Amino acid sequence: MPMMVTDATLPGNPIIFANQAFVELSGYSLDELAGQDPHFMNGEDTDPAAIQQYEAAIDEGSDATLEILQYAKDGRPFRAMLFASPLDDGQGTVTNHFLSYLDITRRFDAEKDLQALTAELEQRVAARTRELEAANEQMRRLAAEREMLLVEVNHRAKNSLSIAAALLGLQARRQADPTVKVLFAEVRERINGMARAHDLLSKSQNVQQVDAGSYVADLCGALQAIIPGDDRIDLETEVEAGILISADQAIPLGLAMTELITNAVKYAFPPPRSGTILARMSRPQPSRIELIIQDDGVGMSGMREGSLGFGLVRSLVEQLRGDIDLRSEAGVTVTISFPAQPSAATAR
Repeated sequence: MPMMVTDATLPGNPIIFANQAFVELSGYSLDELAGQDPHFMNGEDTDPAAIQQYEAAIDEGSDATLEILQYAKDGRPFRAMLFASPLDDGQGTVTNHFLSYLDITRRFDAEKDLQALTAELEQRVAARTRELEAANEQMRRLAAEREMLLVEVNHRAKNSLSIAAALLGLQARRQADPTVKVLFAEVRERINGMARAHDLLSKSQNVQQVDAGSYVADLCGALQAIIPGDDRIDLETEVEAGILISADQAIPLGLAMTELITNAVKYAFPPPRSGTILARMSRPQPSRIELIIQDDGVGMSGMREGSLGFGLVRSLVEQLRGDIDLRSEAGVTVTISFPAQPSAATAR
């Protein structure tokens, strides 16, 4: 370790000894070092506070440990950790000072490089953060625009389907054959079912999802129009709160509901029989949603395997990637179960 000793009894506390390591560190020979003031290696960038700390320790006869910038004979700066200790004569009088130097230039330069790198990284992170914030803001704007476009698309789809349903109604009134009129009415009601789904989507707070309770209630309210006015048939709804269905699920589900309720109205209660049609939606499992259309009518007398209505319902359930169960016990109960969230294939 580079070290030297000064004589505190002489004016200026001159250097009287230096080892070879100090000679190599400073670049001065032993003859050049002898008699030098301990501050002779200070320079223009040496911290005055470090010098004051050293001088205070010398005056007080106390130990000092400090970091200081020094300059070698050739002008080369180096950063050193200086350890200074007073040596006394055993009677309390300081006769010498012992100084040792630890060259910490590499550590100091590494710390400076690390600080510079840290500052650069912070700048990069800040710049990247600004870029991400700008990108997120752009995505929010695009999402908002997309929401507006979807609302407009659903609104226009609802209007177009309503016009198509009205045209079918006009055409049906021109038909003399009752069977043809019934076919027109069935197609019209199916189109109205799609129109109601798009209408609800356009009014929903989130055009990607529909509240199942409002959806089922609205559909059943609209289907009241196909129920005979003699008060024989009641259409009721039971819906578990908090169930949301996606836009991709809403339309096939609404069409299946319309088809099943229409079929129950037509066939479950031949005059003078009366009864109730119940539309119930629940979530029996976190990952499954269940729709039940149940009536207490005459049983399986209308919709049968191979009929257009039953084939259509099966096709709609396949779009939901769901399952259907049909039972005829004290009426007809149709249970449709489907995933709470659509799969990637359904979303496409």
